[in-house]
Amino acid sequence: MRDKTFSLKPVLLIVDDQVIDLRILSTAVQDLAEVHIAQSGQQALEIARQCRPDVVLLDIEMPGMNGFEVCRALKSDPELLDAAVIFVSAHTQTNEELFALECGAVDFIQKPLNIPVARAHIKAHIALRNEAKRLANHDALTGLPNRILLQDRTEQALQKARRNNGRVAMLLLDLDNFKAINDSMGHSVGDLVLKEVASRLSRSLLVEDTVSRQGGDEFILLLPEVVGFDAVGDFAERVLATIASPFSIQGNRYDLSASIGIGVFPEDSDDMESLYRHADAAMYQAKLAGRNRYCFFSSHIESSMRARHLLERHMRNALEEGVFEVFYQAKIDARHKRIIGMEALIRWRNHDGVLVSPADFIPLAEETGLIIPIGKFVLLQACKDTRVLRELGHDISISVNISVVQFREAAFLDMVKSILAESGLEGQFLELEITEGVLARDIDNARETLFLLKTLGVRISIDDFGTGYSSLAYLKRFPIDVLKIDQSFVRDMLTDKSDSAIIEAIIKLGQALSLELVAEGVEIQEQADALLEQGCQIMQGYLYCRPVPFAQISSFLSSGLNVNVA
Repeated sequence: MRDKTFSLKPVLLIVDDQVIDLRILSTAVQDLAEVHIAQSGQQALEIARQCRPDVVLLDIEMPGMNGFEVCRALKSDPELLDAAVIFVSAHTQTNEELFALECGAVDFIQKPLNIPVARAHIKAHIALRNEAKRLANHDALTGLPNRILLQDRTEQALQKARRNNGRVAMLLLDLDNFKAINDSMGHSVGDLVLKEVASRLSRSLLVEDTVSRQGGDEFILLLPEVVGFDAVGDFAERVLATIASPFSIQGNRYDLSASIGIGVFPEDSDDMESLYRHADAAMYQAKLAGRNRYCFFSSHIESSMRARHLLERHMRNALEEGVFEVFYQAKIDARHKRIIGMEALIRWRNHDGVLVSPADFIPLAEETGLIIPIGKFVLLQACKDTRVLRELGHDISISVNISVVQFREAAFLDMVKSILAESGLEGQFLELEITEGVLARDIDNARETLFLLKTLGVRISIDDFGTGYSSLAYLKRFPIDVLKIDQSFVRDMLTDKSDSAIIEAIIKLGQALSLELVAEGVEIQEQADALLEQGCQIMQGYLYCRPVPFAQISSFLSSGLNVNVA
């Protein structure tokens, strides 16, 4: 029995109760296709379900089922309806030809047979079916097999591997930062790059292997006969090297890299779906590990991916249900023992009322783009709450963290303007905290955005200074007001000479540039004393105040430093 899979050679089914006609037609077309024969309508349907013909030559007058009934049965079967049905009959009445077309036939050949004419008709319809199958099963841009054909070949490979105790590997390849080419050079150039990638990958394969384009810049390589993991790893290394070789497109050079995830049957997958899912999970892990590399799937990757998808879904629900909260941590002028401001911090309670650590969801929020609506919510709520506190007589400002994803959003500046207007808070009482990484990307646009923010009166703070790029150049080029000394230095400053020296250097740098200094993570009085001695008098930390809800920070402000909010 022939498997229900795509055949490289066209399949032709001849149905006729006359043996002589079967013999004549079979001989005439045997070089054009894989030929099957049937002498009755019922037998024709049984054979058709096994061989899935491309073209059916069908007599009208037959015992049991006539040709019209067979044609209707073929056209009502989802797996057989694409077959091109050609009636071959001595009936030449116009009404019968019309009825044949109504039943779904595409042509009508008369008996007695004129073999050259009949052969030409059949050859033409085989060519049309081949082209239809090619269009249905191949990617229009690259000509590579598409998802449909890949699925068929994967199923064949898995069936063979099960029979022979073999192994099948699926490699999911995703180009790194391909979007930048489309955005900067246009999709026409991007398409040429994808065609060249397809060509290179095709040349990397053995005859039995398959490379498929799934859409966008994602390609899948199917290795149906794998000897061992080392061989797959070596192959992945060769593919990465192939992609890394410079591309020359329309006279311009492009340097690309790729990330590859690998799933293997039967070690970590038992069907097509799990093979693809695991390769995708491994590819994502390769991206996280730094890109331009390959990664095999493991159970650890699977569990972390499931947790990631679950977290993303919960985050979206939290946004829709409005359960995110804004907490506040006071900023203290330790020299004059007064509260001068506060920092807004996002908090999220799960269904059990337990706070989820921002470290567990902020990175995913940035990756998925959810940080944009979350960040807007925090900024608006923080500005509204600060306006309320100022109306109560508290002379404070508010600091809000801005992620690189938010900062690079085209509507970011307009969003800040609209929030200041909606909240009624004056710009001079808002401080936006950005990391050094924000400034290191697209320096010219970052500089322009910061200067426009300054026209609104907004202050700019560099968060976690000393842990990132720490380029002194941007301290000169950008309109920065505040340096925040990272808590990782403060934590061990009393016992680690290196941390103490770094803090001293940051303080002297800030003083030389007339920048305000804020030390984070101050937990004990000895740290506060040492920081004051070195010249940093504004501090944040558990020594003074933990992050707390609005009601508690309001009480804290009313009570002053006599009450420690812990």
